[in-house]
Amino acid sequence: MSQNLTLVTSNPILTDPSTEFWYLMGIKGVAMASLAQILIDAGHRVAGCDVAEDFVTAELLSRLPIELEVGFDHLLPTGVTTLVYTAAHQGQFNPIVQQARAKGVRTLSQAEALAEFFNQKQGVAVCGVGGKSTVSAMITWILEKIGQQPSFSVGVGSIPGLDRTGQWLPKSQWFVAEADEYVIDPSAPSRDEPIVPRFSFFQPFLTVCTNLEYDHPDVYRDFSHTQTVFRDFFSQIKPGGVLIINQDSVGLQKVMATLITQLATKNITLVNFGETATANWWLSDYQVKPGQSQAKLHYQNQIFELLLPIPGKFNLKNALAAVAAVVALGFEPQAAVTALADFHSTKRRFELIGTKNGVIYYDDYGHHPHEVYQAIKALNDWYPAAHKLIVFQSHTFSRTKQLFAEFVEAFREADEVAMIEIFPSAREAFDASVTSDGLCAAITAKYPTIKVKNYRDLKTLATYCQENLKPGDVCLTIGAGDVYVLHDLL
Repeated sequence: MSQNLTLVTSNPILTDPSTEFWYLMGIKGVAMASLAQILIDAGHRVAGCDVAEDFVTAELLSRLPIELEVGFDHLLPTGVTTLVYTAAHQGQFNPIVQQARAKGVRTLSQAEALAEFFNQKQGVAVCGVGGKSTVSAMITWILEKIGQQPSFSVGVGSIPGLDRTGQWLPKSQWFVAEADEYVIDPSAPSRDEPIVPRFSFFQPFLTVCTNLEYDHPDVYRDFSHTQTVFRDFFSQIKPGGVLIINQDSVGLQKVMATLITQLATKNITLVNFGETATANWWLSDYQVKPGQSQAKLHYQNQIFELLLPIPGKFNLKNALAAVAAVVALGFEPQAAVTALADFHSTKRRFELIGTKNGVIYYDDYGHHPHEVYQAIKALNDWYPAAHKLIVFQSHTFSRTKQLFAEFVEAFREADEVAMIEIFPSAREAFDASVTSDGLCAAITAKYPTIKVKNYRDLKTLATYCQENLKPGDVCLTIGAGDVYVLHDLL
């Protein structure tokens, strides 16, 4: 590839020789794009490289003063002071990373780089298997709306109503960040090296855990392994800090049973939320009105009307967690609840794409069985009389295989399910023993009244949708791969 960098937007920082020069490998990823915004806010020069195709961050990146190269087979640009990599594209073994190390250039994983900023503030970390992006965005949204102007990093393509997904403000008190349990190098076990979770670099003041399920079987042996990683992360909360947990998560409760003494020793306040009155924060009277999810929010003998313009009881629980976090930071619950009435989720998190020929289209990033089931249930609540087509693309062979039975159960309340082939990870080998055909067959065997078919590719599926969906129908694309591209083909 050409070694000439393309300047997207002019910026005087780019010609300042005293400016640090950061190079981001895989800059189109949601986490890297968020970091790029933070680095630019901090006054640094930013460049990077990635594959040619567009990602969900394309529009956001086009507005940033960055330099972008296509591919990974070029020389490291002259003057780079820090190179940042992710687990993708060979990670730290990518030739560009190796060039940087040979030249004495500082190299960091994306998680380490973000932590350098996060740990300078009173950090608010949101972790969990499902909901962490949405809750991070909700907390950020509330703090923005009540005039707090936090620094933040949310790993999504966009947050409607905000013009960015990452922000660094030197004077801000808070830094809100999505805390990812995945690892910086999934190949480490193959070299008998320990795995390092991405969130292990954070030292938060406040941590929210939305839920705990088994995921990432490519790096975590079993659910017990996952629980240990989360327990270790909770141990990193600063003395005098706050831990907010989902009381309804059985797997999370088992972790907490081993932590109570340590939390007390560090004077960490434990706050829980859920759907029963035994929680500090709890929901009741869930109902759906046109274009709105609604519930009563209970806290310290006070009752608040919680309204969200997005589907799903699970999103009301996400909102509950966000309000609890903001109140723990010292703000009034009513102000937080009021702010959320205008929160329209984030890109690829139950995102309303629009209506075409009378068919309503949504898109969601859900890729764990629990997330898939919650999305289907939310759609059924909002559109009880409509025919609903669930377009699912499973993400990675390892997850599909390990959680196969759970995926079958996830579709138990669907009207119709359409699949395409499994979206593979570049980090894993093809596994012919697990296929979308097999998953469709298993769903049909257990739930014969549900119409299920593997259409293999998006073009074939788009043709089916155009010929068969009728006005009043609802279509949800869901998965962590490229299933969202279907909307561009319709």
